[in-house]
Amino acid sequence: MTLARSHPYLCHVVPKDKSPSSTGYSPSFTDSIDSPNVIPSGPREQTSASSQLTRLSSSSSKRNEVKVVACFGYHPWFVHRYTLHDTPPDKSTHYRSLFLSHKPTTTQKQLLDTLLPYLPDPIPFRPLLNGVRANIERCLKNGKLVMLGEVGLDGQARLRWPSEARHLYVEKSSMEGVWNDLKDQTKSGGNDETRRGQDDDEEWKRLTPFKTVLSHQRAILDAQLELAVELGINVSLHSVAAPGPTAEALLALKKKHGKHFTHRVNVDLHSAGGWSPSFWTQTAKNLPNLYASPSILITGRSISAPDLIRSISPDKLLVESDSHDVRLSGQLVWAACVWIASCRSWRLEGSTPPTTGVRGKEQNTGSKWGSETGKESENKERENDRTVDPTEPYETDGDEVWTVRQLERNWRRFMKLDE
Repeated sequence: MTLARSHPYLCHVVPKDKSPSSTGYSPSFTDSIDSPNVIPSGPREQTSASSQLTRLSSSSSKRNEVKVVACFGYHPWFVHRYTLHDTPPDKSTHYRSLFLSHKPTTTQKQLLDTLLPYLPDPIPFRPLLNGVRANIERCLKNGKLVMLGEVGLDGQARLRWPSEARHLYVEKSSMEGVWNDLKDQTKSGGNDETRRGQDDDEEWKRLTPFKTVLSHQRAILDAQLELAVELGINVSLHSVAAPGPTAEALLALKKKHGKHFTHRVNVDLHSAGGWSPSFWTQTAKNLPNLYASPSILITGRSISAPDLIRSISPDKLLVESDSHDVRLSGQLVWAACVWIASCRSWRLEGSTPPTTGVRGKEQNTGSKWGSETGKESENKERENDRTVDPTEPYETDGDEVWTVRQLERNWRRFMKLDE
């Protein structure tokens, strides 16, 4: 089958490189979106990274030649570094308010005191938010496609053990049961933050038991979402172990801004947030601008994932890899397409129905696919072997939907490319 102009658009990826280059990304992201999470360590690194992302970002005028869409924002894994006060509080006050707000144990207090000298001084968030605004406005001024992201809430992420305090890890990890649990978790891979980039020998990654309180994460998220509404740009949203608080944040925006939010800003819940099918259905009814992009690596962990994919409106489905390894993006996105096709009983471009099992129910009940004559199969193959123009309506065979073409049309609608 030839699909010269129709193929999946990757709506989220997490490359490890903090300084992306055109030689490292362009070949792997032909007609796709890259949303790198740039967490600069200082103004110089931030300026360098943002300028490279802006340069890579596609022109909004070249609607059929999307290569990379730059995203700017601050990820919930790192918001413990930032304070909402213009004058930063002392380190002890700041981190105690984030990590010891819910009846901490004596051991936790002792550990924080031990690690405190190795934690970074809190940084005012307002100047960083102004930097995000400047980067986005520069992209818009230059006619570049741009999004806010990756931003969001994470109820599972734990503070990394400071690499400078690596010499303390063995000693402290044997103190009490909490440290034994910590050791077991790191051996098994930890949370998503630990799993990503384990092959990077340059980073020593272990986790503490400390989680950033959700109220602080929400305040950082709200400030960034307000910027998205003001500038009218889409959002790449992270939501882990926080479906309720995430929905509350989005519904609060709807209540405050109305159609100025729901009709101007589309939100992609990456990897579908691990939400339950019923919670997604309930929330999506009130948020017409909410999309979801399932991934094999993250969404696929849940036993209810197939039901979740079926519960998402067909025109709100996107697709992603959610991998730090850019080299795997193509394979993972295609795997997600195959998976979505299977879950929804959609046709899959480039595959023949009897071998893919996409319409499994019909196969098991004597599907017409299994009884097609050679001539009928030949006619269908010839019909499918055509160049697809994604800007034109495509035909469906009765209730059948072509997976890649559906996902591509969803992506174009999400990014408002045809408006």
